[in-house]
Amino acid sequence: MIIAVATNDRKTIAKRTGRAAEFAFYQINGNKITDVTFEKNNHEHHDHDRREGNHRQGRHGQGLGHRHGHGNHHHEEEEHSHDEVIEQLKNVDIFLVKAVGKYMRGDLERGNIPFKLVKGENITDIVKDYIKSLSEN
Repeated sequence: MIIAVATNDRKTIAKRTGRAAEFAFYQINGNKITDVTFEKNNHEHHDHDRREGNHRQGRHGQGLGHRHGHGNHHHEEEEHSHDEVIEQLKNVDIFLVKAVGKYMRGDLERGNIPFKLVKGENITDIVKDYIKSLSEN
């Protein structure tokens, strides 16, 4: 079994799943963690900054590189794709997340990536708790 968790520091779960720096991949055999690897998140982060209103401010308060009017709505789902993340997670059995936004949720569902909302901070503890919950069911 392979369990994935989004992380920024290799210790705690990322609060912003799609914007995490890395993914931790835990290899599980039986009820034990046998290996952990980390992969850089290949998702392009700069598009989120523009869409979320975090424009870099230039002169007179105009965002740098911001060329469209605020009333001009783009095809959000097309622009807000997490295809790179889905590709990275395609072989996992479960993706444990702290939170998942509507675009990420839709992309995970379309990519048939199973995910579960979890509590806690330490990624190893979260994985161990998930493994323990499997043996209790």
